[in-house]
Amino acid sequence: MKFFQNIFNDISYKNILKKIAYSLVVQEIICIILQVYMHLVYFTSKKKFINNDIFINLVANKKPTIVAFWHNRLVMIPFLALKLKKSLPQHKFMTLASKHGDGRFVGRIMQKFGFIAIAGSTNNKRKNRGIDFSSMRKIISGLKKGQTLGITPDGPKGPALQINGELINIAKTTGASIVLASYSAKKNIVFNSWDKLKLPLPFNKITFYLHHQTIDVSPDSTPQQIKHFTELTTNYLNTAQQKSQLYANKPKST
Repeated sequence: MKFFQNIFNDISYKNILKKIAYSLVVQEIICIILQVYMHLVYFTSKKKFINNDIFINLVANKKPTIVAFWHNRLVMIPFLALKLKKSLPQHKFMTLASKHGDGRFVGRIMQKFGFIAIAGSTNNKRKNRGIDFSSMRKIISGLKKGQTLGITPDGPKGPALQINGELINIAKTTGASIVLASYSAKKNIVFNSWDKLKLPLPFNKITFYLHHQTIDVSPDSTPQQIKHFTELTTNYLNTAQQKSQLYANKPKST
């Protein structure tokens, strides 16, 4: 009897709920609910898009492109891609998500928006954070075909607002230009997560912002230059986030 009691005590309700949430059926239901909610927020909100031509010009010139954004601005970014896709309907987007846990939710939702989801980002404690060889090959192949990669350079588990090495390495290997993107909403729910994820509320004011300068990493960049590009990317991402927030919070002109 004591043996079974010990087993029961080792099973926490949190773990049970987590297993239920990650089951395929429940996961699909949650993804549908989230997708409907995201559309509700988008279509009931006033929207502003700034510097979209930065991306359109790159793709029109057949330049491999990576769109980078901080993880805490993940929720509404698919609509930035869909907005760009209106000008370039045949263009394909790839997204990178973690193979485990919450990353599967992200990947499945992105697929529902019509994007190619690559499950490759990992945060395995036994390994350095990174992308496995098979996934990297898919990314490089897609970029060389002219597809665009969307990536959160501080994902999947942080530290928040810090660039990991994969973004710069991918740009260096493929010659892709990095576009720094963000969005901000006036009204949000802020989660107590590692990145303080923001969930915009319906009937909102949302600004999508692309930084006016891209990052172009030379294939023969030295370690010192790589460090410089990393710092520059961080600064541009922070600027994009601050600018989008500034516009989102801007009062109505009288």
